Amino acid sequence: METPADALERLYEDVWNGTDPNTADELVHEEYVIHDRELAAELRGPELYKALASGARAVFPDMAFAIEDTVAAGETVALRWTMTGMHRGTTFGVEPTGRRVELPAIEINRFEHGKLIETWTQSDQLGLLNQLGVDPTSE
Repeated sequence: METPADALERLYEDVWNGTDPNTADELVHEEYVIHDRELAAELRGPELYKALASGARAVFPDMAFAIEDTVAAGETVALRWTMTGMHRGTTFGVEPTGRRVELPAIEINRFEHGKLIETWTQSDQLGLLNQLGVDPTSE
């Protein structure tokens, strides 16, 4: 049987890196939620998971996720990952800049009966804005 850490690696490769987004239908619980995202109020389950990846790909079409560290305890998996990509879509109200960015994050994921059911993510959004040429402190 696939461990939660293995399932999460497969989700990142297939869904986030674009190999096979439908892997979410197999590995994401129908009640999946991501905490602190507005989209989570509208969608749930594999559709939410795929929509999150698709939305990010609309902004960074060539995005690639690299998992830097994985720590697993039972059905909880923590990740440290880095996304790289070229800014080609509007994000945070910032029009496409064509700049290559790097976005590090730490994420905690909880599985239930072998399927991903919850995610908490903390990413360096200030660093991302700075890479896009935005100084949020100047407003």
